Amino acid sequence: MIADIIKTAKQRLRSKMAGDVIWTFAAQMVVLLSAFALNKVLSSRVDVDTFGEYNIIKRSATVISFIMLAGTGIAVPRYMALYIGDGKPRRAKSFVIAAILLMLTAIVVVSVAALILKEQLTDLIVGRDDTLLYVTALMYSLTLAASTFLFVYFRGKNDFKLSGISNALIQILLPVSALIIPGINTLNLFVWWTIITAVSVLLFAIFEIKKGGIVVNEKCEKSEIIQEYKTAAKYSVPRLWGDFFLFAFQAFPLIFISKYYDLASVSYYSVGITIVTLATAFYSFLGMVLLPYVSECLARGMIKDAVHKINVFTFIYIASAVAVIGLFYVVTEYLITLLFTSEYLPAEGITQIMILAILPQSIYLLYRNPIDAVSVFPFNTLNVGISFGALVGAFYCVHTIESLAWAYVGVSVLQGLLSFIVWKIVKKRV
Repeated sequence: MIADIIKTAKQRLRSKMAGDVIWTFAAQMVVLLSAFALNKVLSSRVDVDTFGEYNIIKRSATVISFIMLAGTGIAVPRYMALYIGDGKPRRAKSFVIAAILLMLTAIVVVSVAALILKEQLTDLIVGRDDTLLYVTALMYSLTLAASTFLFVYFRGKNDFKLSGISNALIQILLPVSALIIPGINTLNLFVWWTIITAVSVLLFAIFEIKKGGIVVNEKCEKSEIIQEYKTAAKYSVPRLWGDFFLFAFQAFPLIFISKYYDLASVSYYSVGITIVTLATAFYSFLGMVLLPYVSECLARGMIKDAVHKINVFTFIYIASAVAVIGLFYVVTEYLITLLFTSEYLPAEGITQIMILAILPQSIYLLYRNPIDAVSVFPFNTLNVGISFGALVGAFYCVHTIESLAWAYVGVSVLQGLLSFIVWKIVKKRV
């Protein structure tokens, strides 16, 4: 049976999709190595408390950026692939314009809310009362949203090479800047990152415009853009909460621990989350390919082909995740020393607990994009909303860092199980 599965895998992967997967995998490897380097540089250059503060701001900014993105990170690759696959490039171009307008709407709303709720949000986002750091975190969130939109635009256009190159380049610049910034602290770090990300996005955008973008002779009419704006809003806005909950999974634990424990505990817990995130990066890259791919299959009536590929990847994901968990458990001490410094070795125990989450999270990462491709209803939002609620409830019910680590694993199992059940349901409806 295993031989048949391997044979099927080879046959199914001899396609353009295989090339896209390889390009995306290569880019993710660069991103992963950049993350290794960044953690090593920062943990070496700043003390444990400052590293904890950095993690709070970094993850809070990521959450805010996905609110600013307004769900277009999923909608753009889906609808671009659908329209282009259906031979309607003009609609694809109209959708991109509409998605940009939707994102700008969200940015305005977030900015107004951030101004009105400044006193309540400052301590939550940056961990202390510092207006300049608060504004810097918001500006960094804005550039993160813009860079994410750039990546998903290239994915929707089926240009995985440029998507990977743009993502990898920006990620490489982060540890490089962290290494050369004199007198490094959280403020100047995020100021430099904001500038670097903004300039990079601008250069890639200019390059794409000069190259012609989505080449369509006819001009997009205002009525078409308005219609696509409605389409984008209908699909994206319900998923906005899904993005918020998804990234709050990483931000909430750190904010919670900073309030009820200390910054050193934040740093140790961050070690566990970082190692899990680095492992699951290998699984998330495929989703970058699957969303536009399954959407294109849907447009061309080839959904059975997509389902077969996902079945093969399910077997690969489970087997490799189990192997990774076993490996990471054995070399946890070495990993912590390699990625951080020996000061973070007290995190070994909770890290060995948290790496168990790699398996259920890999399952979630496999199914979430195909689910969004075949269903307009925001099943993933419902999934992560339930899981995030369970996480918050669990955190208030336990009282040790080890218990918080087990809560993280338990909720990851719930998240993976819900994704598996939803995929089984929606694929039968197509």
